[in-house]
Amino acid sequence: MSGGLAPSRSTVYVSNLPFSLTNNDLHKLFTKYGKVVKVTIVKDKETRLSKGVAFVLFLDRESAHNCAKAVNNKQLFGRTVKASIAVDNGRATEFIKRRNYTDKTKCYECGDTAIAFQQASIEAEETQKKRARLSQEESAHASTSSDSKKPRIKKSAYFSDEEELSD
Repeated sequence: MSGGLAPSRSTVYVSNLPFSLTNNDLHKLFTKYGKVVKVTIVKDKETRLSKGVAFVLFLDRESAHNCAKAVNNKQLFGRTVKASIAVDNGRATEFIKRRNYTDKTKCYECGDTAIAFQQASIEAEETQKKRARLSQEESAHASTSSDSKKPRIKKSAYFSDEEELSD
């Protein structure tokens, strides 16, 4: 990672977590100790279910150390959570590099149709509808006479809800 992050010094290893927690849940829990850069929940390769272990990467060492001290041996959702500074196993660079997934139509974790792909196709349909509607309006506007004396209203550039009359 760029920016001088030292993953081995600013990463907290958290274990005995409830299996139902997600990355977002952990991110919200640990932001009170400092700026969280990344949360990684360790999952089983075949079932893709949580193993109850996570790595939380903080922006600075002090936040990571404060988090490890504060969270270690504390009760969280009925479980005694263990937290410590993660030990570097020499494989950190393997996980830092960005992975390239060729099939973007499916989620690489669960196999479902990717939400981003669905949203992109919906947005493409909407833009096609808007373009068709605009072209219809332009053709209808071109056929009307330009001699009509209706005042044209344009939106003010400063406030979006104010309107000005222009001649």
